[in-house]
Amino acid sequence: MSEKIVTLTGGSGFVGQILQVGLRKRGYQVRVFDQFKGTSANLLRRRYFGTSRGVIGKALARRIGQVQRRASGKVLGGPLLRPSQDNILDLRSRLAARFRGSHAVVHLAGIAHPHLPGAIDTDFERINYDGSVNVFEAARSAGVPKFVFASSGQVYGINSPTRIDQFPILESNYCPTAADGQSMYGLMKVKVEQYLAGACVPGGTQGISMRLEYPGFQSETPSNFYISTSVENLVSGVASAVENTSGFTAETFNLVDDYVDERIVDIQAFVRSTWPAVPNRSKGNESLLSVEKAKSLLGYEPIRNGSYYPVSLVW
Repeated sequence: MSEKIVTLTGGSGFVGQILQVGLRKRGYQVRVFDQFKGTSANLLRRRYFGTSRGVIGKALARRIGQVQRRASGKVLGGPLLRPSQDNILDLRSRLAARFRGSHAVVHLAGIAHPHLPGAIDTDFERINYDGSVNVFEAARSAGVPKFVFASSGQVYGINSPTRIDQFPILESNYCPTAADGQSMYGLMKVKVEQYLAGACVPGGTQGISMRLEYPGFQSETPSNFYISTSVENLVSGVASAVENTSGFTAETFNLVDDYVDERIVDIQAFVRSTWPAVPNRSKGNESLLSVEKAKSLLGYEPIRNGSYYPVSLVW
């Protein structure tokens, strides 16, 4: 086994493609586990082309995106580019054979959004929970030392939180239940985190849940407290999880930028005007989702002035 071999489930998706590039630049050998994979699949599934914010650049990118989406509908799954046999719900023995030799499995595969058209609660439970458990158990069976799970800021109900215990929001903050109106997506993320907390106790495979929020984008709205995650910090955070030498069995971490661009909003003024009753321990324009735990246990070192993909080019 090499400490430089990482397997990405869902590695051809949006976050997966960012990590493919970023981890390879850091010297990792990246194995992609995805229904569609390879250079052609990456090009057809890529929903962004560059981080240009210029009017001409955006217009060109949108045009490319339109052509790409029409082509992908005709090509993916057709005779020119058939799906692979990669399936997170496959037999564990088959998954274990694929994961064997990896230092880490970074699990990204699943339904990526709380409100995907056509997805029902059973889909989230089967794919996002059962699939995640299946991948973890296969990784553990294969002797993989680290399992990195892509959780989400949605566990806090980040777009419409029921309760905020303090600012900045810690990993121990209250997570809303179904009775609070939490989405099945958020509920399943928490359920996987809880499974890892128990399953990793015997040791062997370390469980690391990374609560992502706006990965690759810069937030300019209060709907998620202006929390962003640059491309560089996304890669750095995942690499820190893979490389960490802490002795914990399973932990959960927020993975976001540690500050908000002052040109977008004054964070202290925002907190005073919108959440005056919540204890505020944040300082200056720091992110309202705390990354102190990730800095302390993982050695995460977020940078400022990173790069972001314009949301309008992706969604």
